[in-house]
Amino acid sequence: MAWNIGLLCIKADLSTVEKDTYLDVLYRSEEGLHFEEITSVTMESALGVGYVNPWTIIFDTNARFIFDQSFPLEASKKFKVKTFWISESLIYRDYHYGLLKKGGLKTEVKGAAEGIKYLSSKGIQAADTWGEDIILQIIGKEIFNKSEGNAMDDFWDLSYAKYELD
Repeated sequence: MAWNIGLLCIKADLSTVEKDTYLDVLYRSEEGLHFEEITSVTMESALGVGYVNPWTIIFDTNARFIFDQSFPLEASKKFKVKTFWISESLIYRDYHYGLLKKGGLKTEVKGAAEGIKYLSSKGIQAADTWGEDIILQIIGKEIFNKSEGNAMDDFWDLSYAKYELD
């Protein structure tokens, strides 16, 4: 696949995320987009946003949430947040949000070897050793609650909106 795409998942409905996060400074310029469109480099600096109960999912072809954790860290003070870098050098991060602690990094998985170990800890056998496939299996488990397969079919079935700066 050769992707390098960031995915930010916030456990809240889209209207809440629009109102209570930095998405409020962006405008929805297009709706009804397909997965291929929002993961294309033609998105430039725009974000592709979809919703699957209970998660708002935000695709960023520039992976800004991966390389700069300030937004996920801030958002995790109000919401459950998970980030994923769909890449051969995969990264999965889960942020604290609970009764005892809100905000801060809880779990970080980097690279294929750690990804395989993480899947194994969840009782899931990695389909292969490719980082992109492993991270899609982790997304399948963490966002779509799947013990088999990966997130691709679920992503394909969703409708997305494009969010841009004015």
